[in-house]
Amino acid sequence: MKKTILSLTFLLCSFTGFAQIKYDTLSVQQIGDGMYHYTIEAPSVPWTFDVVEVDLTRPDTKLETVKAQDTFGGYERTSSMAQRKSYEGHQVIAAVNGDFYGGGNPTNAQVIKGEIIKKPISRDVFGYTKGKKVFINPTTYTGKLSQDGNEYDITGVNQSRTADALVYYNHYYGASTGTNEFGTELILTALDEWVVNGVVKAVVKEKTTSGDAALSDSTFVLSGHGTSKTILDGFEAGDTVVVHHQLMPGFDDIKEVVGGRGKFLNDGNNEGDWPERHPRTAVGFNADSTKLYLLTVDGRQSTSAGMTLTEMGEFMKRFGVQNALNLDGGGSTTMVVHNQVVNDPSDGSGERAVANALMVVSLKQKTGVLEHLKLDPTFKKLYRGNTFTFTARGSDENYYPVELDPQKLSFSLSENFTATIDSEGNFTAGDAPDTGYVYVDYEGMKDTAMVIVKGITEFSLFPKYAATDSSYEFSFFNESFDFDGQKRGVSNTDISWQVGSEEVGEVIDGTFIGKTEGTTPVIGTYDGISDTVEVEVQIGGGIETVSGFEDLEGWSLSGENLDLQNSELTVVDSTFTEGSHSVRLDYEFVYDNDPNIWAYLETDIPVFGVPDSINLDARSDGKRHLIELELADNNDELYTVRVKKWAENTQFDIYPALTSDITPVDPFSSFYYPITIKKIGIKLASDQQSGERYSGAIFLDNLEVVYPNRTVVSNEKTGDSEVPNDVSLNQNYPNPFNPTTNISFRIPNASQVDLDVYDVLGRKVASLVDRRLSAGNHTVSFDAGTLSSGLYLYRLSTSEVSISRKMMLIK
Repeated sequence: MKKTILSLTFLLCSFTGFAQIKYDTLSVQQIGDGMYHYTIEAPSVPWTFDVVEVDLTRPDTKLETVKAQDTFGGYERTSSMAQRKSYEGHQVIAAVNGDFYGGGNPTNAQVIKGEIIKKPISRDVFGYTKGKKVFINPTTYTGKLSQDGNEYDITGVNQSRTADALVYYNHYYGASTGTNEFGTELILTALDEWVVNGVVKAVVKEKTTSGDAALSDSTFVLSGHGTSKTILDGFEAGDTVVVHHQLMPGFDDIKEVVGGRGKFLNDGNNEGDWPERHPRTAVGFNADSTKLYLLTVDGRQSTSAGMTLTEMGEFMKRFGVQNALNLDGGGSTTMVVHNQVVNDPSDGSGERAVANALMVVSLKQKTGVLEHLKLDPTFKKLYRGNTFTFTARGSDENYYPVELDPQKLSFSLSENFTATIDSEGNFTAGDAPDTGYVYVDYEGMKDTAMVIVKGITEFSLFPKYAATDSSYEFSFFNESFDFDGQKRGVSNTDISWQVGSEEVGEVIDGTFIGKTEGTTPVIGTYDGISDTVEVEVQIGGGIETVSGFEDLEGWSLSGENLDLQNSELTVVDSTFTEGSHSVRLDYEFVYDNDPNIWAYLETDIPVFGVPDSINLDARSDGKRHLIELELADNNDELYTVRVKKWAENTQFDIYPALTSDITPVDPFSSFYYPITIKKIGIKLASDQQSGERYSGAIFLDNLEVVYPNRTVVSNEKTGDSEVPNDVSLNQNYPNPFNPTTNISFRIPNASQVDLDVYDVLGRKVASLVDRRLSAGNHTVSFDAGTLSSGLYLYRLSTSEVSISRKMMLIK
């Protein structure tokens, strides 16, 4: 227990600082003599690691590699290989997946118990010798067959025999060599223990010229063709020969080799060259080669992002690792401890079958007598209200697992810890930040785990500033983080809200509702942390002209695929809708197989309040152009809103852009008022004839914002104090409309009133009022169900005045 607590404390202290990332050692489990399994996480990234530390000096500890299915082309899960290679007096304590592979064959060299099964390529290998020396470096192969001072080159290992080749085969290749009859094959038995970079004596059991010699786990074959056949023809059954496989550079008496890709730690220097984050598997060792480390980091999932080789190198250096090799990663990444997969493989189907594995083996015996009790994990952090299941594990004196009787386990919590735990170890955190302990008791044996229940330490409200009116409601959002920097979802309904001026507005479950014009702070509080934002209620009414296009001040021309040298904006007085001028756009372009030809009138016009639409008067040259506005919201995020009809009328027409149709340029934007008009975009039409030059002119006038009509009107005569002083005609609402709208007006005296509707050619299409009305406010409903979409004028006439306004019907 003391060793575990000391290791945990050391890791919690030392694993803070790499790029300001906080690491938590969740568990330190002794899994064998001089062997420890660490579970570590960095929630802020996030990363989840499993690390096995092995003391290579222990006499009953060794390393081995294993080939899937013990054969070329075989696939097998790492956990299956570990279980298959465990037997009495030879227990696989831990294992990780090995080399990259194709067709079930490892990419690089592999040596198993001194038997070479594949030659190396130019990549690095991890090697382990009979004397427990370890190394990581690229190697090259040479093979020799010798007898009585004569030496011959072995040219291949477990591969197809080619012309004049001398190939070494063992049982990993398959049931037989697969060779033809045009050669000679010696079937041999090794007299010495197999090693690479050492000599092995062998005796010839049989010589055959029929080809396809059988392979077994007690024999090997040397197969020769051409000149090599002639060499082997000189041997006879009963001859003693020497076989010498060499992987250089490397130590003598190599027993195990497994390949990888990328020695990313080289004598303490971080040489990682794989910049993408992926699940990773690695093997490494310390400066004096007495400690070995196996590492997996999960990836491609919300709980762990995977690592670059540089990041993995920095992490492993904190264990004192000086040299490390990247093994196969991605969906292959797997770590097994005592026949259990302890990491979280990224493949959707779970653990992946791979080509080979690297194993840590103990030669100690199992006793089956319980000596150690351990809670897993040793340390846990949970967000408030979350659940987790603690597991009690038993082991014998050699740290082999011992099964526990669940009925004899008793879980409890430290005093005043506001959490719960049941008889099966299911822990539920309380609703407030807290720290406490979980206890487990098993027939008098005890262990303890520390638990931190996390709350929010950073809380920010958004938007920081927004505008609204008395009918448009919007919701706040928040970004909240715990003390590990993990983002937490906090519901608006769980936040305490306070509005500085309740006359201006109120907040209900995070939604602001405006009442009267004014500005107010809004304060949100969660877990005792507050943040303040500002809301301005701006109530607009009727129609406001934001640009009469009487001049070009505040406007500039740009474009996409537009000939800007031959395109220009000018102010003209020959045609207009209001005022005395309009702006003329003369455009020119050559069509080059790209239909996106845009003219942009750039500006920067802030808009008050929450309009229904933004209207533009335009006169086309008869081509079917499109008009689109670009807007910026309160946070300068960009949005577009397109007019839903062609700009093709050769007379001035109204082109409305409805704010309900606003679309974000970045789909992850959050829209809030107030808005700013940034540009008017005109997508220019053409016949789309490649190489053809097109030109034309478009007139623009009277850029307006239209607000909802919030005036409550009645046909009843008002009191004397409410009698209007003059005749007025309000903008219809809604506008644009389909197919009905309301038109309101007021008259100061009882009089004859005519209210008529005209189309753009001046033809009367409807008579809404033709009678004497009393003084006061009046509203008339207009149903345009029989009319076509377009611009219409409505005119109010009394004995004193005549007033006209425009409205837009969109179907």
